[in-house]
Amino acid sequence: MHRRAALLTVVLLAGGLTACSDDGNSQGRAERATATEESRVQETPDCGPDSTLSQSDWIDQCSDGSLPADDQPDTELAVGDTFVYNDGLKAKVDRISPITRYGEYDSKPDADLIAFRVTFTVTNGTKKPYDLDNFSCDAQGATIGGQTESLYVEADSKQMAGRLAPGRSGTFTSEYSIAKSDGKAIVFTLTRTDDAWLEDGSFLAEDPNWTGTIK
Repeated sequence: MHRRAALLTVVLLAGGLTACSDDGNSQGRAERATATEESRVQETPDCGPDSTLSQSDWIDQCSDGSLPADDQPDTELAVGDTFVYNDGLKAKVDRISPITRYGEYDSKPDADLIAFRVTFTVTNGTKKPYDLDNFSCDAQGATIGGQTESLYVEADSKQMAGRLAPGRSGTFTSEYSIAKSDGKAIVFTLTRTDDAWLEDGSFLAEDPNWTGTIK
């Protein structure tokens, strides 16, 4: 909220805001990943009243607050879903996984924290190169809330930087830690700040959010 307000102030001061947001404004649309019925059965935990899951496991696996995909707005996505921006740029979160390998100078979290990595792919469906520095990332807890801290981990990571050519895809990572007591469900958000996005008011619409479990 504070970031978006700050961006709006900058644009207004620069005189660059040429369009206003309305209730129907959106940044793009969701392309939901489709799974076979067999894989859904295998991956769905037993969350019923007779579940044998422990309380902590039930919170992690069953209480992420998510709705069925058909009831979700386009900006609320699951891991594996793709968000297609109005200009043709695409983003997909591939996985949220624990960090198990560190380099000599990498930062390791304390024992009461979980280190995790978000792996995501950006595809440039536009007709011109895209500056990846216009993207910013954020991750937060999605079980009972929870603040994350960014980690510097060079091993197995690929930071998002440079330019992405038209028609090409790049896969990148972002590393964080979160308190074990906050659970393993994570919401990951991508925000665009490129000039065209600011000038036409697209940034005023909701950013895409991916929710998934560290696994």
